[in-house]
Amino acid sequence: MTEPNEEMSEVSRLRFDCPHCGSYMKVRTSKTHHPEYRTLYLHCTNEFGCGYRVKSELTLIETLAPSYHPNPAVNIQLSPWLKRHAKLEDEGQIRLILDARKEAKK
Repeated sequence: MTEPNEEMSEVSRLRFDCPHCGSYMKVRTSKTHHPEYRTLYLHCTNEFGCGYRVKSELTLIETLAPSYHPNPAVNIQLSPWLKRHAKLEDEGQIRLILDARKEAKK
């Protein structure tokens, strides 16, 4: 077996604990409805002792840092921090790194 590299060690997995027995739950199936919304079907791993299954929703709700390659079809609201800093940038009080991204595209 190979050693995990640095990139692999930074990968996180979505983890839910079963609300009934405390075992972890696995995502068995998921359906994408929009780029920012997914339906997840979770199963308790304590299959014979608990057997709980649930339908869940995962929604992206706030942009914390903008994409380097934004998709114009995706419109997720900006976090209050990002809104505040964008306003300060518009007023000329600060300069966000977004300027460098805009210049790099030119």
